[in-house]
Amino acid sequence: MMVKNIQGQQMAENRGSAEVSRRRFLSFLIGGVGAVVAAAVATPVIGYFLSPGWRKSKPLLSPIASVKDIPEGQPTFVTYEQRVADGWFISTLSKGAWVTNNGGNIVVFDPRCTHLNCPYYWDKDKQIFQCPCHDGRFDIDGNVIGGPPPRPLDRLQYEILDGTIMVNGKPDGGEA
Repeated sequence: MMVKNIQGQQMAENRGSAEVSRRRFLSFLIGGVGAVVAAAVATPVIGYFLSPGWRKSKPLLSPIASVKDIPEGQPTFVTYEQRVADGWFISTLSKGAWVTNNGGNIVVFDPRCTHLNCPYYWDKDKQIFQCPCHDGRFDIDGNVIGGPPPRPLDRLQYEILDGTIMVNGKPDGGEA
C-alpha cells in the first residue's frame, strides 16, 4: 500500500521493503570496515597474551651432576636448582634426586617414595633404598622388595650433555 507524504510524494508504508538510503549504506560500510580493522589489530594482541598457554616449549634442563662423580654401584643423592617456566617468568626451585650408575647405565630417581611421597634413603649395610615412614624397601634398580609401595620408584627424564647429567624434573614414565 502506498501513502503520500506532505509534499505529495508516494512512500512505501512498509519500511522493510524500502530501498537502503545512501547514508545508511555508508554507515554500514564504515562500521564493517571499522570492525575488520579492530579484529585485525585485536587478534595479534590477544594471541600475544594467550600464547604462553598454547606454546609447547622445550623443557628447561638443569645440571645435577657429572657422570664421573657418580660412583658405580653406589647411589648418590644430589641437590640441584630446577628451572621452571611459568608463562614468561622462569623461577628456580631447590630439588634433589638419587642417581645410580650400574655399569655405565645412569638412572635418576625421584627422591620420594611411591607410597605416600615420603623421602627415602640409601642403606649402605643392606644395599637397599629404605623409606622410614612405612618401611618401604626398594633395590638399587628401584624395584619394590618390601613394604606397602604400590609401584617401583619414579624415574626422572634426563639427558647427558658433555658428561653432565641434565634433568627437566619430569617423570620418565617408564617403570624400573
